[in-house]
Amino acid sequence: MKNLLITYALLCFLTSCSEDLDSNQTQLNDVSSEKSTSSTITPENKLNPFDKKGLLYYNALQDYQAVNPVPNSIGEITNQIKYLSCQIEKRSNTRKGVITFNDSIVEAIMSDPDSHMINIVQNSALSTNAKSTLISFLQGLINHRHLDFAVSYGYIVDYEETIIDDNPFDDDETETILTITSISRYSLYSESERKDKDWDLSAGNKPAKKFFAANESSIITVLALLNSML
Repeated sequence: MKNLLITYALLCFLTSCSEDLDSNQTQLNDVSSEKSTSSTITPENKLNPFDKKGLLYYNALQDYQAVNPVPNSIGEITNQIKYLSCQIEKRSNTRKGVITFNDSIVEAIMSDPDSHMINIVQNSALSTNAKSTLISFLQGLINHRHLDFAVSYGYIVDYEETIIDDNPFDDDETETILTITSISRYSLYSESERKDKDWDLSAGNKPAKKFFAANESSIITVLALLNSML
């Protein structure tokens, strides 16, 4: 009888362990699936005739981060924005001077991104209608900043489609708006790539504490660069 009880207890223990292993494996599979879905989406939108401008931004960002750390402080993201601003200016047809960035500007964007963005757009040379639609788009982008790249990508390309299909703007305004949307796509994609790499590197280890929330550095960079694009 004693041996029978011991055998029964052992079977219960083995069954419980098996269920725990199955549960853990399911959770790992779910994470892997989510990661795979995110990484299979590319930032490209061939319907946007100015998609190459986003790609140029992405390549400049990759070049910078190949020799510099991923921004994890106000000072680091300020330096990155300065570099990207210079790269955009080199490829810009406007004769605006290079915008001066400092830590105070970045802190102001972080504290109130919506107001900062509206102020820049309203003071630009865009028409009233172009300002209105761009502000609406950027407000939506700010609201999407904590979501997965796949969701943000869908939001951006849907907006681009409305500009391309029913375009009430002149050529310069169209280029400006679609350049901003293209850079937004590639900026968010770059951060999603880094998130996947960080996940791989930190697997089994405690991940390093990050200064910026998910996608926050991308949104800050896009908003900071508006002066270079408007």
